[in-house]
Amino acid sequence: MKRTTEYLVSKILNKNYSDVKIQDPEDRRKIAYLESWVSIVGNLVLSAVKFLLGLVMNSISLLADAVHTASDVLTSVAVLLGFKFSAAPPDEKHPYGHGRIEFLASLFIAVMLVLVGFEFGKSSFERFLSNERVEGSLLVASFMLASAAFKEWMSQFSIELGNKISAGALIADAWHHRTDAIASVLVAIAIISSKYGYYKIDAVFGFLVSALIVYTGVTMAYDACSKLIGEMAEEDIIKKVEEAALSFPEVIEVHKVLIHDYGAYKEISLHVVMERTLNFIEAHDLSEKIERLIEERIHCRATVHGEPYSGGLKELAGP
Repeated sequence: MKRTTEYLVSKILNKNYSDVKIQDPEDRRKIAYLESWVSIVGNLVLSAVKFLLGLVMNSISLLADAVHTASDVLTSVAVLLGFKFSAAPPDEKHPYGHGRIEFLASLFIAVMLVLVGFEFGKSSFERFLSNERVEGSLLVASFMLASAAFKEWMSQFSIELGNKISAGALIADAWHHRTDAIASVLVAIAIISSKYGYYKIDAVFGFLVSALIVYTGVTMAYDACSKLIGEMAEEDIIKKVEEAALSFPEVIEVHKVLIHDYGAYKEISLHVVMERTLNFIEAHDLSEKIERLIEERIHCRATVHGEPYSGGLKELAGP
């Protein structure tokens, strides 16, 4: 999977990003578009086939799974639009840009997922109480298992690209694919059970798929809200900031590293303890050099607060 991803990335960008994370905003947007369109096309085909088979077989679990797959399309569209609008430049009202639009889009889709999940849960419960007959087909069950395998491939593909550009939205989309793969396996079991007369299994698994949809929606909503409120930065980003500052021999310690996430763009501030022999001008110039180096390594705007060494600081403080 990694080789396939690296090959596609190199073809799309005409650059070699092997084993290196992508930070350039334009390249990140292109990779997000790649993941989104692969997901949209794949899910549209799968959801259409599942929906038709669900109608023919009168299977509530298969229809629920078709809607779950269709919701993956909406999620991918949200990712697509999120990256498109988040690329808008800063303005007077939004001096830090529009990067958090993708979080809002994810939150909207999460709410819709929860509502759809509850609706199908209600339908599954009503089906369980009825004695309605469900058609079973080993051929359709085989298709569902093949669909699950394809969705797992899409999940791995999205995770690889998400990690490549450090995009939580793509990784969330990947988990959406994975829950759909699990749901497809459950539906396949329900279809096989119905073929041998166990019709209630269809309603039970329809309810399980509905619960999976609700769980996915709640998880996505939590993640989106957490990012909007403000999360602790990833450890590797903090490490890069510290390494950049400590690469200057005049720097003794780094602490109070604060990172505000705006999608592709980050606002970073840090306190740097410097040699006390530096005068005001030298300390100011050193701060600017550190800021430029951090901004070169991470797509961000960095602000350094210089402090003279007092001899009392023994260890690095947390952000």
